[in-house]
Amino acid sequence: MDTESNATTPGQDTTPYIRFAIDQLTRDEEVRGSRVYPQVEELDEEDDYPVERIVHDYGLGYMAQEQATQQRMSQHVAPKPQTLHQARGATNKHMPMTMPTATQNQQPAHQHQHQHQHQHQQQPPSSPRASRDVFVASSQPHASLHFLPAILRPIWLGLFTFLCLLMLAGLIFAAIYSSRSGGTGLCDYGTFGDGLYFVFEYLPTLLGMLLFVWLIQIQIALQRIIPFMSMASNSFHKSVGTCYVIFWLFSWTIPLLASTFNVRYDVGRGTWRWVAVQGVIWTVVALYVLLVIAIITLIFNLGRNATGLKWDPRSLADIIALLERSNIMSDYNGSETFEKADWHLVANRADRIGYWSTTKRPNDFFYGIGEEGGDVRRFSVEQGRIREKGPERPHPYATQGEQGDYSIRMDIRSPGVRLRFLPWYLRDFAVIAWIGVASVLLIAFLAVSFINSAVRFGFLPKVFARTDSGGFSASNFLYSFIPALIGQFLFLALLSLDYSLRVLQPYISLSSKGGATAEQSLLVDYVCRLPFSVTLSAMENKHFQTAILSLVSLASMSLPVLAGGCFWTQYYNNEEVVRVAADLPGYYALCFFLTLCTFGLFALLPGRRRAALPHKSNSVAEIISWVYQSPILSDRAFARPQTKPELVAKLMGNSEAAQKQR
Repeated sequence: MDTESNATTPGQDTTPYIRFAIDQLTRDEEVRGSRVYPQVEELDEEDDYPVERIVHDYGLGYMAQEQATQQRMSQHVAPKPQTLHQARGATNKHMPMTMPTATQNQQPAHQHQHQHQHQHQQQPPSSPRASRDVFVASSQPHASLHFLPAILRPIWLGLFTFLCLLMLAGLIFAAIYSSRSGGTGLCDYGTFGDGLYFVFEYLPTLLGMLLFVWLIQIQIALQRIIPFMSMASNSFHKSVGTCYVIFWLFSWTIPLLASTFNVRYDVGRGTWRWVAVQGVIWTVVALYVLLVIAIITLIFNLGRNATGLKWDPRSLADIIALLERSNIMSDYNGSETFEKADWHLVANRADRIGYWSTTKRPNDFFYGIGEEGGDVRRFSVEQGRIREKGPERPHPYATQGEQGDYSIRMDIRSPGVRLRFLPWYLRDFAVIAWIGVASVLLIAFLAVSFINSAVRFGFLPKVFARTDSGGFSASNFLYSFIPALIGQFLFLALLSLDYSLRVLQPYISLSSKGGATAEQSLLVDYVCRLPFSVTLSAMENKHFQTAILSLVSLASMSLPVLAGGCFWTQYYNNEEVVRVAADLPGYYALCFFLTLCTFGLFALLPGRRRAALPHKSNSVAEIISWVYQSPILSDRAFARPQTKPELVAKLMGNSEAAQKQR
């Protein structure tokens, strides 16, 4: 049947009036009294609901997005690939056109409505911004948003810089003092493995390793706050990339420090003397100078730019607290199953962090992540529960037959999607390979070391062992630099396994049967904790897998120190031959820590399936994809917490209450 046969008045399209009635019936469903807001000036009722008003569809699909929203989104959202256009095109074919205006429907059903339309047409049109409730960045003075993690504060970065300068001064002194008077060296060589041997072969690498571990913690804290500083400042992140390049170069100082000192025979004195290897030590000095410059630059930039933070975002709960009233949630529809090629849909957003108000509640200030000029989130009460209303975005790979009801997402229920992502080095084949290869290499290493006492009595260096005028010896450099480099690689590999598991631990806890308390999931901050502190915290939460791996990764920092110092080219007077021998105490310690690290890999075996996710969870956008439509955003625990202790107290209270109800 055509439209005219269904109309109450023949020849008159009643569609605008039906939509007006629907809007009047549904307007009372919105949650207007869930929180107390300061009283603001109300808009004229006649301006709110004229007959020709274009009613927001909230996902019902009977109108297109308003022009202002389309312009705003076109500025920030990257162009979709062809496949996404086709998917959305199938949906748009079933959407009716925008409702006709009053000028297109000249014959109203009642004279009173005709007069109302005529009066409204004579009124000046209101601006789009005035008719919408949108986010406005607040310029009023509020609590400071310059929070810095303790390790990034000037006092601790200054202390780190001071220690680097002390190390730098010691290296420069050793290099200059060793080359005085034609290279007389530092001091006389005693015996193999004595106190001076520890000072020159183990101590420099040990001190450098401690500074390197401290630098890793600085990088972790910096990486944690960079996304928020970028949302609060437009230029800060541009200078951080150079710092990270210098931080990576600094990792090479560990094997270089292991080969910084050597011995040389002083013909004039008739003794062996400790000398500094000039080429190596000045390379280390240059890397330390670059590090000091980078840290000083970092201190200056951190002090000049606002972080946008009220406290340290160490856990999932801290991120969720920033999203409690955020207006960017609807733009993440379907993102929980995004593949790598889909993230461009949210990559060009212009989100900000700070204090906000809205056009309809200008005196109601709140803190969080939002989009300036974006519409506020709208809610309704359904079956006694508060639910968010908003336009649904079709899933990128939904077919035409699948579009329509997006409350049922079959792709999420598919194991191929739900368990799609796990770091390659944590997959079954990789973990078994790590354990197998490490076990075989350990057995071979121990067998070669102790059969026929090759380590105790030494072996021929196979390279030139003579020390030149600069203190360089190919034999000592080879058997110091290469073992230390291998040890450094093993340390970083174990650290990567450890930190990957720390990142996934909250999701492992949440996916366990019966769920987990907030203390064991949302408040977990293993990635941000210092060495050994994470081990104690994981044991307290009964996360023994994380506790074991964190302890093993901490112990593995000894590998480059021991491996770089235990091998030494020694001249045997009674045999008049040069052999490479091992310092037995250091070598036995090296064997112990290698065995410990090998057995620690077995901790990777259990529980990895629960760590699998649809995609990575490293960035803020990826974390938002897990919670953008979760009821946890409306939980009272996340309602405007002013401090981190307040947030923790609310979550812990809810967790304890939930446990008592079980």
